[in-house]
Amino acid sequence: MDHRTARFALRLPNTRLLLIVALCWLLGTPGHSLSQAAGENAACENAQSTAAMRECEIGRLKRADAGMNAAYRNLSAKLDQRGQAKLRAAQRAWLRFRTAEADYQADSARDGTLAPLIAASVQADLTESRRKDLEQAVRDFK
Repeated sequence: MDHRTARFALRLPNTRLLLIVALCWLLGTPGHSLSQAAGENAACENAQSTAAMRECEIGRLKRADAGMNAAYRNLSAKLDQRGQAKLRAAQRAWLRFRTAEADYQADSARDGTLAPLIAASVQADLTESRRKDLEQAVRDFK
């Protein structure tokens, strides 16, 4: 196990509840209560198989994508046509980067069952970071 895999394995159980609760609260997902989030968290905290952990990370990625897309729309609404075109180009380039970075980091577990789990986790982490960046750009917009 290399340092990236070890870091990932150590990080998984420690932040799951905080991320799920925070994302549900921030996104206000319809029909998604805190008790549901707690139930999902319990399932993810107790995930024993790589497949179960991967499903948890895929769920986290989907929530992160929804948050990022909302932040993108909020920022885009504040921009003029030229700014929107530049944001769109930047977002498309960022999406390509996210995929490439996840593929690169997952390569540390090439052909193993951890590779898709690492890729999903990296994509979720990067997407959460991008959401924060877009939200900050909305706050900084003049």
